[in-house]
Amino acid sequence: MELKNSFKTLNYMRKILMSETDHILPFPVRPQKPLFAGQKPVPLPRCSPKQAAVPSKALNEFLKALSSASNGAPHTCIVARDDHVICEAAWAPYSTGTWHVTHSLCKSFVGTAIGMLWDEGKIELDEKICSIFPERCNLMTSRKARSLTVEHLLTMSSGSTFREAGAVVESDWVRGLLESEFEFEPGTQMDYNSMNTYLLSAILRRKAGCSLMEYLRPRLFEPMGFGDVAWERCPNGIEKGGWGMYVFLEDAVKLGMLYLHKGVWKGQRLLSEAWVEQATTTHLSRDTGEEYGFQIWTNSEKKRFLFNGMFGQYVIVCPDLDMVIGINAGAGNLFTRSATLKAANQLLAQVQSAAPDDPRAENELADTLAALSYDGTVARPAPSPASSLSRFFARLFRPAAPEASSLPPEIQSLPLSVFHFSQNHASLLPLISSCMNDWYSEGVKKCRFSLKENELSLLWWESGQAYELPIGFDHARSCTLNFGGNVFQAAARGKAVLNEDDELVLKITINYLELSSTRILKVFFRPDQTIRLQMLETPSLRLVFQMLEKNVPASVKSKMDLFRDMEYLWYRIDKVCSPVLTGMAQPQSLYKERETT
Repeated sequence: MELKNSFKTLNYMRKILMSETDHILPFPVRPQKPLFAGQKPVPLPRCSPKQAAVPSKALNEFLKALSSASNGAPHTCIVARDDHVICEAAWAPYSTGTWHVTHSLCKSFVGTAIGMLWDEGKIELDEKICSIFPERCNLMTSRKARSLTVEHLLTMSSGSTFREAGAVVESDWVRGLLESEFEFEPGTQMDYNSMNTYLLSAILRRKAGCSLMEYLRPRLFEPMGFGDVAWERCPNGIEKGGWGMYVFLEDAVKLGMLYLHKGVWKGQRLLSEAWVEQATTTHLSRDTGEEYGFQIWTNSEKKRFLFNGMFGQYVIVCPDLDMVIGINAGAGNLFTRSATLKAANQLLAQVQSAAPDDPRAENELADTLAALSYDGTVARPAPSPASSLSRFFARLFRPAAPEASSLPPEIQSLPLSVFHFSQNHASLLPLISSCMNDWYSEGVKKCRFSLKENELSLLWWESGQAYELPIGFDHARSCTLNFGGNVFQAAARGKAVLNEDDELVLKITINYLELSSTRILKVFFRPDQTIRLQMLETPSLRLVFQMLEKNVPASVKSKMDLFRDMEYLWYRIDKVCSPVLTGMAQPQSLYKERETT
């Protein structure tokens, strides 16, 4: 089974790298991305940093550290103390008023659900998985699979070699894990694997008789005043558990507060103190020193714990200071080691020292909050004569920036030709998001720019679909983009420059507001009436390929030509992740004539 899955996984990787994505999946494809239904969270109470005895200077330095962190790419941040939000930051065009994908941070929600099931006496930690799914076990089931327990899944110590990549090429994920090879005796080592969490989701459905979402709604989401929550499902209709959840950052912070208060929310016990103690206690650790409890990362030295998802999704809980920090981002890292986490620890250290606040620092913090931008180009506002406290709250609850956008002079003379491209598989949707949503582009056919009433739009034809992308310059302009039924909220911002060859270069940054991914287009307008289109994405799928490549046995890789030449392999990865296309111009008048015909 393991060799078969490894071959399937590498073949899947090979097809992506060679742009052979037709019929790439072994099961029917359906839209994965959930739609926001409109329910916003019940807001937490707010207060100023001074009222919470947190230095504004420390918060200001923290936000600046997040902004300048290498590959940090912060989207939003919430800092809370004593159950009050004291700082709410958004790097435009992102907003805490939009839900966000959690990646692996949702594992802590699954662990919470298992804790509630345990509190109800419906599951035991030492319960064997084969006893829960007897129909999936037979005479061929390995001894290690038979010894696998619920606790092994909670502590990431199953040892199963069936990983996230295997889920792409296998429709029955429970069977995939139970029939996989095991690298070590379950319970003896920590090996981070999202399929452990998926199996917990499947177990809860079997034990509770309802889905994970149905189980958590009356027990967690409704009592705590959550807004909309959604979870992607596997081919068999079970919530993915280890990834695929969309939730508001403020609601994720609430879960941190629940653990901070030992399972009690506003006087109501939702989770037993016994479970909270077990979940936030270190059970196993990695060679790197990272520690793990029950679907929660722990830090026994600092007496802190955190919920973590790749690309910079964090909820950091510091019981000693009664503080919770939540962060959404599109960072270039997969696990807990990051400049973002370092910045958060520095903030907590400054709060611990209890330095007195400074009125000037309050003003500086307010100005920083107003100036935050994903690309760092929003101008600082002029100083306001208002009091520092009123200025702080004005920044904290400021309305969304206006979308009106004046065009740079260079854009006024932008060629309005239609540019055609030769066959490709490039997409407005970042490739990493395509893989996560099981949607693969047939490529861009043509594009053109439209100038109307001092506003610029990019018209784009891809996979038989026409898209209109409004582009702002002073501020990003928002839109929705539909890729195969997966509907995304996006915002695009442009910047025009002349390069060293005096060619006009238009850089378009497309932020997918619910995702960690960003697409960047660089359009070079050449004197020969062609364009050179360079497409970048961040974070890059290269990170994920590196992780997958490390986890595939060498004996399997040696049997596939593409993986024998590693230099060529990385060349293909860069080519697919960062395609460069040439667009041939066709006059707009001729284009209109042909379209009419």
